[in-house]
Amino acid sequence: MPTTKVVRPIVRAFAERFVARAAAHVRGGGHAVVWDTRARARLVFQRPKKGDVHDLGVWSVLDLGKQRWHVPKAGSLRGLATLRIPPDASDIVRRRAERDSIFPGTTRTIALDCLACGACCKDNEVVLFKKDEARLRRAGLDKLLQKPWSRHDNGRVVLTLRANKHCHHLGRDNRCGIYAHRPDACRDFPPGSECCLFSREAELGVTDGATN
Repeated sequence: MPTTKVVRPIVRAFAERFVARAAAHVRGGGHAVVWDTRARARLVFQRPKKGDVHDLGVWSVLDLGKQRWHVPKAGSLRGLATLRIPPDASDIVRRRAERDSIFPGTTRTIALDCLACGACCKDNEVVLFKKDEARLRRAGLDKLLQKPWSRHDNGRVVLTLRANKHCHHLGRDNRCGIYAHRPDACRDFPPGSECCLFSREAELGVTDGATN
């Protein structure tokens, strides 16, 4: 896979009284964290297009452990997507805004080489759906649905990891050994998403922005 250029949103923090500025930042392509109080905040991003599994706003929400958002019908945030940030995720959005504080504008273009990274294939949980299982069976890879390649957990089939917490299918060259038959969770994972940036920082110590 060649180097991929990704235009990612710049995350800015705003006090509630500056919500109109926050909305303008989001309409320009960024993400905003609007602090209603010191302890309560909302994430604001452009409303994702239906069915767009690669939307960076969607993955920003998933990184907070959520899957749903609200679209106000009136006010400064009309038509934008908003999410009440869980209290235990406040530090996550603070860190995003601090990271991006060194960048101007509303978006930032970054270049990512997945073969020089592989961070998303380390210490990660990949759940196989029925269509993933069917894809592996069609390829004659039924064995990957059993130990030691997978484990069954409360009705779910989950890819297992090696002792070093790397995916069994991740090669030393960071290539996927089952790339043509990889699960949808891997196919849909977008480079440059908050989940991607978090993995790169956690696994490789690479931070796209302020480090203090």
